[in-house]
Amino acid sequence: MNRKDLIGRIIREQMKVIESLQQSVEHYKAASEIDEESTHDPEDFSNQSVAKDMQLLFEKMMAEAQQILRFLEKEREVVHTEIEKGCLIETDKNFLFIGLSVPVIQVDDKELISFSEQAPVFLEIKGKNLGDSLTVGNDTLKILTFS
Repeated sequence: MNRKDLIGRIIREQMKVIESLQQSVEHYKAASEIDEESTHDPEDFSNQSVAKDMQLLFEKMMAEAQQILRFLEKEREVVHTEIEKGCLIETDKNFLFIGLSVPVIQVDDKELISFSEQAPVFLEIKGKNLGDSLTVGNDTLKILTFS
């Protein structure tokens, strides 16, 4: 499977994240818009305040998720010559994508695993070249290609 297809799979997962965050924003927005004229209980106003805070938190998370989506869309066309953010690495056992973390995606007989450049595994893999081996958890992987 090629880079565009694999990143397309990651994009679909990221879109699921965005959809979930959008639902949370809408839920908390509705909860924070209580009609103040029909409410006389101070606890209702407190709940309204908490709901507004949650709405703002989810809006921030959604903006970050949308920024990651834009990054992924740009990365479809990029070819990397070194292991860095946005690099897709094929090993003898799996695919690794550097730049964000989404749930593991099954691709044919291999898993597509993604992680951020803040993850400890990035330090292990950074600077490696084709044919080099690296240890991820209990597995020793051999780098076949990267782009």
